[in-house]
Amino acid sequence: MVEKRIEGVVLKTIPHKENDRVVTLLTLDSGVINLYVRGLSKKRTTLVNLTTPFCHGEFVIKKGKSDLYLFLDGTILNLHLPLRRSYRHLEVGGKMVQAILKTQLPGKNAPALCQMFLTFLKKLPDTCFPEGLWATFQLKLLKHEGLLAITPNCLLCTAPASQILNGESRCMECGSGLPFSKEDWKMLHALFKTRSLAPLLSVELPSSLLNGIDTCFRREIML
Repeated sequence: MVEKRIEGVVLKTIPHKENDRVVTLLTLDSGVINLYVRGLSKKRTTLVNLTTPFCHGEFVIKKGKSDLYLFLDGTILNLHLPLRRSYRHLEVGGKMVQAILKTQLPGKNAPALCQMFLTFLKKLPDTCFPEGLWATFQLKLLKHEGLLAITPNCLLCTAPASQILNGESRCMECGSGLPFSKEDWKMLHALFKTRSLAPLLSVELPSSLLNGIDTCFRREIML
């Protein structure tokens, strides 16, 4: 089979036999794929690190007989070590991984999602409020999957929106969906539209907004 080089980030690792691993990657050009890696040992630290969750790397692979790719070689680009200094930050990173695994079919091309995930991993250690980045990631993932549209006004009329119903923005008169306060809706819309994480790193979002976003996410993703 033809060899190819891909770039991706490790989502999870499952030990197999004594010195092998099945590694799940989110890649730039092939979405989520599974990779079989042979011959890990304490002496091969680079290989161990390359197959550790959150590692961003380049992988030389070839197609196996099943849907499993075979690992041939690789290079570490970023281990995201600062993320591991805090349990809160590491926990948020783990939630992002689980959300990706829940929403992405194997082999589904998602370069924008991969780039977004790498951006969040890089910025996570820089914030004192990782829960805010998790809430923002939830919104961005729902938007990426086409499951959520947050607008200032109701999609059925011109009244100010304040609820989410079936992933759409509604006013009080046009639906009985998930309600938000006026202040929370303004912040919700700003998070949904933002293209930069920098302004969010020093902001602690209110618990009412965090809980509302989490409820919306769970409803749409059916966690």
